[in-house]
Amino acid sequence: MDQQTLSDLEIKIASELAELGKDTPYVADANEPDPRYLGYGVRAPAMRTYLAGLKPALASLPIESKVDLAQKLIQSGYGEQKNVALFLLEDASNYFAPNNFDLLEAIFLGLHGWSKIDGFTKQFLPAILSQHPEPVLDLVGQWNNSSDLWLRRASVVLFTRKLAKDPNLKDIALAHCQNLLHDPEHLVQTGVGWCLRDLMRSHKTEVLDFVTALRRQGVTSKITLYALRDIKGSERDRALAVRPKKG
Repeated sequence: MDQQTLSDLEIKIASELAELGKDTPYVADANEPDPRYLGYGVRAPAMRTYLAGLKPALASLPIESKVDLAQKLIQSGYGEQKNVALFLLEDASNYFAPNNFDLLEAIFLGLHGWSKIDGFTKQFLPAILSQHPEPVLDLVGQWNNSSDLWLRRASVVLFTRKLAKDPNLKDIALAHCQNLLHDPEHLVQTGVGWCLRDLMRSHKTEVLDFVTALRRQGVTSKITLYALRDIKGSERDRALAVRPKKG
């Protein structure tokens, strides 16, 4: 597909989204604190309807065009355009190999919002991990030490849900969590807590001991209480009774 056609499609999408958000009382998504995050104010139900209507036009695009258009939409800064970009990328995991992981990281760095980062991390990155396990784990290990808060969050959110069940990834996930225990960013802390909670569902004894030890060390309750959300009864009481050691 030629660049002019892609540009026309980009303009069409931006115009339609702006029109959808024109009369909304919401200027932007109040749940996204990053000042770089822009929004037209399109609510989730309207966004789902719009994506469903757009699907036939996007489905026929070659994979290279999907990635190209997704990049352009992400660069706009608007969350709704980013939603369309993530929709485009759902079927594009085969495009990303180690030789273009710089593009993968550039896409992440343009998302600027927890909902988009989490969506991309959970829905898209596991497919690339399954195809290129060692290079992806190396890349995510670099993100774990990044100066960018969204890359750090992604480095632990990746290991939630299905990947939290994989015994081969448990130690890597725990190491990533360990490295971010004292991260100053709230959204990184909650990402760590979420990762530990999901790990605990499949590796309960080890991860519960790990979280209990964190409470003894005085690690922020934003992490430990999130991690303990699924723990009930006497086990929860014992964990909550643990207090930091004095001195």
